[in-house]
Amino acid sequence: MAKTARKNRKRNARRKERALRATMRGDGDASRPRNEIVLGMILHCKGGRFQDRKKQANKKACRGSRRGGE
Repeated sequence: MAKTARKNRKRNARRKERALRATMRGDGDASRPRNEIVLGMILHCKGGRFQDRKKQANKKACRGSRRGGE
């Protein structure tokens, strides 16, 4: 079997990624069953919760001073 050209490998990768995104949205061909539990976890918590503590502190300080020092 001949080696696939670099250009075609990139194109095929983009097509595969696009098809996977369409499947996860609910469009397109469902080549594999959707894991409802995992999908719910991803959509519920947005893949993880990374908080910037400094930003949160500044936000609370600023809003606190505007709300009368709460």
